[in-house]
Amino acid sequence: MTKTVPPRPIKTASFQKNANGQGTVYWSKARKRWVGQITLSNGKRPCKVFKLKKDADDWVTKQKHLVAAGQSVYVPHPKMRVDEFLKGWLDLTGSSRAPETVKNYTSAIARINQHLGSQVASKLSPLAIEEMLKQLQIKYPDGENTICNTYAVLRIAYRYAVKMGDLPSNPVEKVTPPKRKVNPSKHIPRGDFEKIYQAASLHPFSYARIELGAIVGARPGEILGLRWSDIDWVEEKITIARQLQRVKGTGLVFRQVKQNQERTVPLTKGTIKILKSHKAFQEMQKPSWQEDLDLIFPNTLGKPLDPKRDSKWWLEVLKRARVPHYNLYRLRKTAYTLLASTGADNAVLLDYTGHSDIATVYRHYAFSTDEKMSMALEKLDSLRPLQ
Repeated sequence: MTKTVPPRPIKTASFQKNANGQGTVYWSKARKRWVGQITLSNGKRPCKVFKLKKDADDWVTKQKHLVAAGQSVYVPHPKMRVDEFLKGWLDLTGSSRAPETVKNYTSAIARINQHLGSQVASKLSPLAIEEMLKQLQIKYPDGENTICNTYAVLRIAYRYAVKMGDLPSNPVEKVTPPKRKVNPSKHIPRGDFEKIYQAASLHPFSYARIELGAIVGARPGEILGLRWSDIDWVEEKITIARQLQRVKGTGLVFRQVKQNQERTVPLTKGTIKILKSHKAFQEMQKPSWQEDLDLIFPNTLGKPLDPKRDSKWWLEVLKRARVPHYNLYRLRKTAYTLLASTGADNAVLLDYTGHSDIATVYRHYAFSTDEKMSMALEKLDSLRPLQ
C-alpha cells in the first residue's frame, strides 16, 4: 500500500519587525512575486516587488548600504514637486522662526520656484541647482547675498527632509556654495561721533539713548525693549533680555533677543549718572502718560516707542550734529571699536559683546581707528634700529 505524503507547505514571511537598517526578502502569495523590504529608523518599511529572488536580494543589500551611510530610501510622496515640498516645509517649521526669517525664507522660495518649482523634489539634481544659481547670478549681478540666501534656504529645507526621512538625499550638499560678499559697515569716525554725542547730550532722553547705543553697544531693538527693572544700580550692570520689533500684521511686539541669549553688560559710572538723569526727567513726564510699562525709552504716552520714530530721532540728531548720514546700527560698532581701542583683551571683548567668536567681533564690530593707527605708527618709528 502506497503511503500518501502531504504536500510541502510554502514558507511565507514572518512579519515581525526587524531592527533599524535591516532588510528581508519574502514570497508574496497574493502578488506571486518576491518582495524586498527594509526597516528604517522612523518606523517606515518601504518595499519593492521583484520577479526573481536574486533581484530582491540585491535590492535589499543596496538599501542596507544606503541606510548605513545615513541616507533614507523612503520617499512618502514620490511625485511631490519642489514648490509643494518647500511650501510644506515652511508651513511645518515657520511657526518656530522669527517673522523676519519667515519673510526672508518666503522670498528665497519664490526665487527657487521660478527655476525649480515644477521639478520632482526627490529627483532634483545638483546640475539643476547649479543652473539655477547661474541664472540668479545673471539676474542679480551685484546680489551675492541674495544668491547665497537662496542656496541656504534650499539646503536647509532638504537637510530637514533628509533628517526626518522624507527624502532620500540632499542634492544641495553636492553643489559648491556661492561666495557671500562680506563688506560690513564700520564704526562712525571719531570726529563725527563726537559731534553726534555732543548734539544728543543736550536732552536727557537723547543723551541716555545715545549712551546705550554708542557706549553699551546694545542693538536698536534691544534698547527699545529695556525696562528700568533691568538695571542693577548697586552692581552697576544692565540685563538685555528682550527686543521690541514691529511685526507685519501684528504691530509692536516684545520678543526674545537674538539667538535667545540674554546677556548682562557692566555699566560705567558715567553711564549710570546719565541714566539716572534721564530717569529723573522721565518722572516729570509721567503725569501725561496713558500707560506705564517701566520702559526706559517709551513714547510720549508711556507706551512702546515705534522703531520708525526711533529712526526719525536719529536723523534729527545727525541733522543737528551736521554730519553725513550713518545707519543707526553703526552706534553698536562704534561702541565695540571704542572698547577695543582701550586695549581690552579678547576675553573682555567677548564678555562685553556677548559673542563667542573673537573673529566675528573683529570682522564685524571692532575696527581699527585712525588714532590707534597713529599710535602704532609712532611706536613702530621708535623701534627703528638707526635713529
